[in-house]
Amino acid sequence: MPSTADHHPARPQLSVIIATHNAADTLGAQLDALLDQACPVDHEIVVVDNGSTDSLTPLIEGYRQHCSHLRMVDAGAGIGAGYARNLGVAATTSPWIAFCDADDVVGPSWLGAVCAGLGEHRLVSGPLELELLNPSWLAGSRGRSLTTGITYFEDIFPVASSCNLAVHRSPLEHVGGFDESFLIGQDTELSLRLWKAGIGLHFDPLCVVHYRYRSTLGGVFSQSRRFGAAHPILLDRLRRDGVKVPGATRSARRWFWLLRSLPILRSRAGRARWVYVSGQLVGRVQGSLAVIRARRQRT
Repeated sequence: MPSTADHHPARPQLSVIIATHNAADTLGAQLDALLDQACPVDHEIVVVDNGSTDSLTPLIEGYRQHCSHLRMVDAGAGIGAGYARNLGVAATTSPWIAFCDADDVVGPSWLGAVCAGLGEHRLVSGPLELELLNPSWLAGSRGRSLTTGITYFEDIFPVASSCNLAVHRSPLEHVGGFDESFLIGQDTELSLRLWKAGIGLHFDPLCVVHYRYRSTLGGVFSQSRRFGAAHPILLDRLRRDGVKVPGATRSARRWFWLLRSLPILRSRAGRARWVYVSGQLVGRVQGSLAVIRARRQRT
C-alpha cells in the first residue's frame, strides 16, 4: 500500500467522494489507484458508508495508518447512492467535488485530469474503459459509446456518469445535488438539471475510469432493468418542460431487435448483449407504468 504525506489541509481544494455499500472486496483497488498518483492540489478522499455489513471499517482503518487525508462518513440512516453522495458532499467544504465508485478503478492520470478540467470548467467527465475489469464476453455488451466521447440521453443532453464525475460545488448545490428518489440513474437525472441550468460538460480523454460491469447475466438484467425504469421518468420530465422527446417507435424497434437477434443467444457475448437490452425494455415498461400512475395522481 502506498504511503502518503501526513498533511491534511483544513479545507482541501478537492474532495473525492466514494459511496459504498458492501464493496470492501473491490474498494481497496480503487483506493490504491487514487493513492498511487499525484494530485496537483490539496485533496481528501471521503468514503461514504451506506449501511455496509462487510469488512469496510477495518479496511479503512488499515488505509488510514498510511493516508491521513482519507476519512469515512456514516450514511447508514438512508438508502441509495444518491443519498450517500449528498451526505458526502455535505460533510465537505472543498470548492471542487469528484465522484468515483467503490467497484471501479480510476486511471493513473485521473486526479490530474480532474484538477486540470475543473480549473477551466464547472463540470468534467471522461471515458469509461471496459477491458481491464471485465471478461471479453461482457466488455462489449453495451456497445462502446462510453469509451469514445460524451454520451447523450436521447440525443438531448450530455450525461456525466457518477462513477467519473467532477463538478464545482456551487452549481452542484445550486441544482440541489442528487435526486434521492432515483435509486439508479441519479447521474442522468443530475446531468439533466445541470444542463437545464446551463452548465456545459467538458470531456477529457485523460480522465479515464476502468469500469466494472455486473459479472453474471442475472446481475446484468437486474441493473439494466433498473436503468430502463428511470428512462420514461426522465422523458416525462423533459416533455413537461416542453422539450420534444422521441416517440414509441424507437422502443418498438428495440423489441423487434430482440426477436430477430435470438440467434446471438448461442454465444456468451451474444447472451450478455441480449439480456442487457431485454432488461432495459422490461424496465422501460415498468417506468412507463410509474409515469402513468404519477400523471393520474397529479390530475
